[in-house]
Amino acid sequence: MPIRIILVVLSWGSLLFLKKETIIRFSPSAILVSFILTTITLCNSILKFWEIRGSKQEKLLGDLSFILGPFFSATLWVFRLTFRSFPLYMLLNLSINYVFAYPLTSFFEKKGIYKLKRMKNHYMYMLTVSYSIIIYWYQSLIENKFTNKNEDLSPHRFSEKTNDIIAEKLL
Repeated sequence: MPIRIILVVLSWGSLLFLKKETIIRFSPSAILVSFILTTITLCNSILKFWEIRGSKQEKLLGDLSFILGPFFSATLWVFRLTFRSFPLYMLLNLSINYVFAYPLTSFFEKKGIYKLKRMKNHYMYMLTVSYSIIIYWYQSLIENKFTNKNEDLSPHRFSEKTNDIIAEKLL
């Protein structure tokens, strides 16, 4: 239980470093991720993809600690750092999802946080990559629908020349 609390506190604490506008801007995608994960969690009660030990309340808190903690805040951070550069977005997502599906899942299994049952690590990886593509598409739709086409909302991480060099190397 302490690891779950630490996950939620650190995840939400990291949001203090994001601007309010950024949180509002990318919240629809973070909420969509939460909805997708909640749906998968509901399916888990029947299909037994993973197991969390304890009472129904402890299982619910265990799932929610991941859904509303790291997944929600990581979505905001990934969009803040990479939105408008799909190759960079995918590179970061592939990396984060790999770390979650393999080394972190092994760590959490050893600590007794959860244990994969009918879902293997590589299925978890493919699932997280799949919904990362869905939420990028969703955020792009929102951006195109509600913003002025001439307005540049991308965060300026690097100069235009550096962005071009990074994009060229990734492609």
